Amino acid sequence: MQYGAAVSVLTILVVVLAVGGALAANRWIWRPRQEHDRTRGDGLTTTEVAVPLLTLATVLLVFVLVQVFSSWSSAGQAETAEATATLLLFREAQLLSDATARDRMRADVVCYATSVAEQEWPAMADQRISNVPTYWGDRARAAAVEQARSAANATTGTEVVERDGERAAARQRRLAEARPTVPLALNLLMLAAVTGTLVIMAVASASVVRPAVHAAIVITSALIFGATLLLVRDFDQPYSGVTGRAPEQTRFVRDLMAADVRDPLPCDAAGLPVGDPAFRAGTSALR
Repeated sequence: MQYGAAVSVLTILVVVLAVGGALAANRWIWRPRQEHDRTRGDGLTTTEVAVPLLTLATVLLVFVLVQVFSSWSSAGQAETAEATATLLLFREAQLLSDATARDRMRADVVCYATSVAEQEWPAMADQRISNVPTYWGDRARAAAVEQARSAANATTGTEVVERDGERAAARQRRLAEARPTVPLALNLLMLAAVTGTLVIMAVASASVVRPAVHAAIVITSALIFGATLLLVRDFDQPYSGVTGRAPEQTRFVRDLMAADVRDPLPCDAAGLPVGDPAFRAGTSALR
């Protein structure tokens, strides 16, 4: 089970068990004792104990939620930047005077965009990187460098090499956003703060609060806190989950470029090379 799914399951399990156990303790232990002992001894009241913990849980959740939402937004910006750089590389290659090199490079760029959408996007959902976009990126860069070294296309080839560098840098930014930004220790701290708050709310109720009203308040609070914890986890993995981003910009650019290529592409619909039996598609863990 991957890290994000494990955190989600742990969150749901802990919140459900904590609330269920605390409500049972309230019904069978706390309230019967209240009926026989209405005196208040020295020390802190339940409210004075619960408010600091509730404040800590709320501040933690709000702060982390803002941070992961910012990361989720940055993931969309990274994809847009890469798609834009890929499209500009495709158009820059059109300036090459060597027709064979021009057509080959433009086809490779289309295959690169296809492999990003069809190969690397599913890999990023598991926090992995695909070697297929690397294959097409290396081919495009090698062709650009070859043209930069030629006398006929030295200037244009150099510009294409620089544009390919922008594409590569944008890809690295996109891959960086696939890494979780919330460490396990912080996830556990938020879960502990939320669980502690819910337990106090569920157990330590005043005798004047009807059990049905008390249970409704606690369950509603548990649903809101639990949903926020799950949303934090979901935003922290921008390429998977309920809020996971789809490669819409990449596919749009791919379709735009593919419409301008007349010859058959050297890749299939999944972006895998056609006619290169030595190549083996694979993934590796993001570092």
